[in-house]
Amino acid sequence: MEATIMNPTASAQATALQQGLNDVVINKVQRMIDGKAVGVQATMQRLLDEGKLQQDYIAPLGVNLRRKEHNPVITFTGGDTPLTMNMPDGQFSLHDNAIGQLADRMGVPQRYLRTLASGDVWSKQLAAHVLNEHSSWTERSRVLVRAVGTQVRAVLSDSYRRLDSVQILTAFVEEAAGQGAVIADALMTDTKIWAETILPQPIIVPTRNNGNVVIFAGARFSTSDYGNGSVDMRAFLLNGACLNGMVRESVMKQVHLGSKLPDNLALSQRTYELDTQTTTSAIRDLTRGLFSRDTLERKAYEIQGASEIEVDLDREITRLTKSGSLLKSEGEEVEKILMRNDPEDGVQGAATLWKLTQAITAHARDLTPERSRELHEISGNLMNRVKLN
Repeated sequence: MEATIMNPTASAQATALQQGLNDVVINKVQRMIDGKAVGVQATMQRLLDEGKLQQDYIAPLGVNLRRKEHNPVITFTGGDTPLTMNMPDGQFSLHDNAIGQLADRMGVPQRYLRTLASGDVWSKQLAAHVLNEHSSWTERSRVLVRAVGTQVRAVLSDSYRRLDSVQILTAFVEEAAGQGAVIADALMTDTKIWAETILPQPIIVPTRNNGNVVIFAGARFSTSDYGNGSVDMRAFLLNGACLNGMVRESVMKQVHLGSKLPDNLALSQRTYELDTQTTTSAIRDLTRGLFSRDTLERKAYEIQGASEIEVDLDREITRLTKSGSLLKSEGEEVEKILMRNDPEDGVQGAATLWKLTQAITAHARDLTPERSRELHEISGNLMNRVKLN
């Protein structure tokens, strides 16, 4: 049983039924890409705009307990405005991501502090009091404070490697285009960015238990300038029949850590440029690899293998909800999709591992873009059960 990469122009070599399906799926995916174009452009523009507003500061957090000091340089204020960090460089509001990082550094439960910081006036005041008290009794350390305008997005280690995300993402998009791929979607939140690319030619994968699967293969790039994930590259699969997305295992797990940053960040500019060049080169190499024929064939064989692994769907969903991978409400929606057994959801045929992955990614279409991508990873991780020779 082999997977065939279909050439949409080779109508003479395809049956009328196959060619009709090919055209319908290609047109459906193209409409999806066209519909995402404005969002993709907005994502790229936001990355450029926020990059111009981004500022880094090296600052002391906590106190020198050996000298019995209890007056920290950085203090916090809460009230009828967002929780504020007071630094020698000025006052900055705190993003939820930075609040979580501060909580970890000071030994405060993240969920508790974030809840306080997003509450009423008294609650924000209590959040500021908690941070001030803890910082007065926390051994001093240097941190990298990363702000966009007057908002602190991250409080990071002073060994956090600074990388030029614009240059790295551009390299990914350029290399993918060189392999014949197009941008299918992109998303930027306050703390993370994703971009998905696919080859416009479908791969028809005949499976033993779940019919013919029409896949558009590609690559996903993601990174965070704010400690919300490392530089990451994954194979990306788009089911052409239902537009379900899935990503496979990471081929690059690069954590933003290096040598300690100097007090004067201008002195680290050369390191900044060299680290970016190294990462950019790796991204180009990995992108080429993800679009190679060997990789595409391997992904097709994985789909066939998943279709041959029979599973107890109810038991699998229970396991995913108990482990916290899926919320209880998400598990219930996945069960409904499985019960409908609708090919338009990418769900058909026997109860297999492949069918389960498609039900999960079908539900992902109804979630927020960020949570949707998390389900793409959950679904892809299930494919690790497939063992190829």
